[in-house]
Amino acid sequence: MRQICRVDIVNIASTSGIRGHANGTAYSASKWAVRGISQCWQAELRPHDIRVISVCPSEVQTAWGGKTGRNNPNKLYASDIADAILSTLSANRRALWPEFAVFATNPWGEG
Repeated sequence: MRQICRVDIVNIASTSGIRGHANGTAYSASKWAVRGISQCWQAELRPHDIRVISVCPSEVQTAWGGKTGRNNPNKLYASDIADAILSTLSANRRALWPEFAVFATNPWGEG
């Protein structure tokens, strides 16, 4: 019996790659590039049954860049993004979300 290998590529971009912000030129540009690469690969690889998905999370609970004040339990956690990705990948292979954004419900709310 021939075994079929299913391939999915998940690229992590950012909502900053959808809409830029002040002082974010380099970061936003790199995330725009990830989205562009994903779109090209979608066109090139879909005929081979390879799904390419671009995920654009908003601000995630990290100490990125050593910034303080990011410890907000209302922001996204890595596990939230992983859950969204796994949910998307569980869809029948005929379905494709080429790109999706993940936002915290209320990242400014009190914990």
